[in-house]
Amino acid sequence: MEPVQNLRKTNSGFEISWEGYLTVPFVQEWKNLTDIWTISKGNTIQLDLNGIQRIDSAGIQFLMYLKTLSQKKHFLIQLSNHSLPVLKVLDLLGLVSFFGDRVKVKKEHSAEVEFRYGTRKAN
Repeated sequence: MEPVQNLRKTNSGFEISWEGYLTVPFVQEWKNLTDIWTISKGNTIQLDLNGIQRIDSAGIQFLMYLKTLSQKKHFLIQLSNHSLPVLKVLDLLGLVSFFGDRVKVKKEHSAEVEFRYGTRKAN
């Protein structure tokens, strides 16, 4: 199941929201979205992850690639509204600080993600 994506061009870049699975088939198709790759220095890509129901290593690798590309090309990438599956993977892999975005955990999900990686709690 590939994610449904809503891509909207804004004055400062793109706003994108995804729903569904952020997995290998989606990542392969996303390479063909040429509009997004023309983003210029100083612009922003805002990724709303609220609708992501499943994410695999290809999805995480894709997000990491976007983050690394943004640093090289000097645009800003912001991840927001992380779904529980996304939070669990970021927590498991200790990647919250890599992305550096504000993460909000809903109270009902707080027992499922601890963000212990890299903290004294992990000892």
